[in-house]
Parts: sequence; C-alpha cells; structure tokens
Amino acid sequence: MISEKIKIKPYPQPNPLVPGSASRFAIANKNGVDVLGEADLTYPINEFKYNETTSSGYFEPKMDKATGKQLIKKGRPLAPYIPSKELIELVRLAQVLRRPVLIKGEPGSGKTQLARSVAFEWYAENYNDHFFEWTIKSTSRAVDGLYTFDHIDRLRNAQRKRNSETEEAEDLRKYRRFGPMAQAFLTSTTENPSILLIDEIDKADVDFANDLLLELDERRFTIPESETGELIEAKYPPLIFITSNDERELPEAFLRRCIFLYIKFPNDDQLINIIKAHIPGLVEKNDGFVKDAIKRFNKLRDEIKEDPTDNKRVSTSELLDWLTAYQFDIETGKQEIVKGDLTDLPFYHQALLKTYAAVNRREQKLSNSKT
Repeated sequence: MISEKIKIKPYPQPNPLVPGSASRFAIANKNGVDVLGEADLTYPINEFKYNETTSSGYFEPKMDKATGKQLIKKGRPLAPYIPSKELIELVRLAQVLRRPVLIKGEPGSGKTQLARSVAFEWYAENYNDHFFEWTIKSTSRAVDGLYTFDHIDRLRNAQRKRNSETEEAEDLRKYRRFGPMAQAFLTSTTENPSILLIDEIDKADVDFANDLLLELDERRFTIPESETGELIEAKYPPLIFITSNDERELPEAFLRRCIFLYIKFPNDDQLINIIKAHIPGLVEKNDGFVKDAIKRFNKLRDEIKEDPTDNKRVSTSELLDWLTAYQFDIETGKQEIVKGDLTDLPFYHQALLKTYAAVNRREQKLSNSKT
C-alpha cells in the first residue's frame, strides 16, 4: 500500500512554547489567533560528513579549539510566513507524490520564503541541519549541486608522489565534496526528510533543467569512474522546492516531473496580515494609514501596468520596505508623518519606484499639480 511507504510531516507545526498555537512562528495566542513574530535563528555549527559504510550523511559538531565548546552561529532573523490553505495542501501533496514543487510568481512574492518557512516549522533550532539551499546563477552547472572534484589538488599530489617515487594507492574520495542536492539526498530520512531549495532556476542556461531530470526523478546520481565511481542516492525523498521568476521557459520534460504552484499577489486582507507579521504594531496603532497605504500601493501597480515604458512591477517586499521606513519615523516621535496625503508618494518613494519611467511619472504629476 502507498500509505505504508509514505509518512506525512504536517505543515505548519505548533510552537510547543505557545499553548494552542498553530505555527512555530507564534509568539503568543490570543483568543485562538496566533500572534506571529520573527524567528531569531541561533544554531550550532555542524560539519557535513559522509559515512561510507551506510552510504548516508550526518552532521558532526564543529568545536572551538580554544574552549572545547561547540561553535554557535547567529543567523539572519526569519520573517514569519502565513501559508494559505492551498500552500498547506501543496506541501502535503509534494510528500505524497514525492515530486519537487515548482513555484512561480512575481519577484518578491515569497517563493523563496516558503521553503525556509517549512524548514523552520519542521525543525526549529535544528533548521540548519535539514535545510539545503542552492542559489542558481547564470554560470551555475547542474553538477555543482551534486558534487565538486578538486582536480588541481589531485594533480598537485600526483606530482609530489611521482617525485617521491611512492606507489601507495590514493583514495580519490578526499578530493570530492558534496553539493547541496547530494547533502539533501544523503541526510533525508523517513522521520526527518531534508528540504532542498533550488532558487531561481530560470537564471541558468537552457540545458540546466534537462541536466537534472534523473536526479529529480530518481533522486540518485553516479560520479564518473575517473573520479570516485560512487553511486549516491536518497534513502528517503527530500522535499524539494524550485523557484522561478519566469524569465525563461522550462522544458516540458522538466515540468512533467514537478507539481506546480503560482503564488498570486495577495489581496488587501492578506497584505494586512503580512504587514502585521513583518512590522509588529503598525497596523494595530495606525489602521487607517495602513489601509490608505495599501490602496495607494495597489494604484501604483495599476499605473505601472498601464505604462508601456515601465516593466518593473512593485512587490510585497517593496511594500514592506516602504512601510518599515514609516514605522521607524513613527517610533522616533514623528507620528504626524502618517497624516499626510499619499497620492504623490511624499515620503520614501525610493523604496517603491525603481525605474526612470516610474520616477519620471511621479515628477510629471508633481509638476502638473503645481500649475
């Protein structure tokens, strides 16, 4: 039976320190509603190791040589993520079908944040031992996410060996380093599936996605015999998220191997919840201002759509930047700043307008209003 082979890990997970909560991001629960806050990520530093006998990966604590204590790293705070019912169902479906999730949406719509959110909801302070991130660039190759092999170091050692006239056989595995996809394969277990984020796959060249078909489909790969000849495969499928800004079409063979989600731009109620989660106190103390700001923000999006010379859409992340600047001034005693008219974007328009066309459009409106 299929159900006997698959163990579903629920998402989101309650915070054990907050009774009645539904999310690990909850810092309180008031009348059955979670109050969300940033996760302050401080985690122990571990080093990835490969067990040749069991063909699996594990993490070994990295110790401070001076004190003998394990090294600790403070990560960047992780903003709370508010998943829709559709997203929650998607995470469950990905585990059932054992397929990677291809996520598209406007830049700044939270595609990358979803994978990080799942990792934190599942593993909290152990987040870093189960989450693997592969950020794609224009120069990225598919093999980079699997492993690297230090041919230069091998050549250097071969030269030394030739000069010393020793004939001892060399273990080529010492030149091999596993990439994020391989580490996710090797550490994923039934109880604790790993999470792999392949971020912005559309930045790579046209062959990149095709070069990963076997790895995504069967979760295995083989290193050439000329290097180590090892077969690397996952004992249990990791949960894989792949994001794309839709800058190029992905091949059909790649799409067949994925399940798909398009993250739509949030409606007004969703935006208010996002602002509450990212900028605590702003909505509660300045509800009218926030609603006016959202209305002006949506109008700006419409203006951009209607302007053929402006192809830079404003995103949720830019809305949060804009409102964060307001919140700073409010907290430093400039409460009157929220009482003005937002029509001409009098403050912090630099956080929203990122093209000459957008800036010029604003300047023309200001000029017309003065005449």
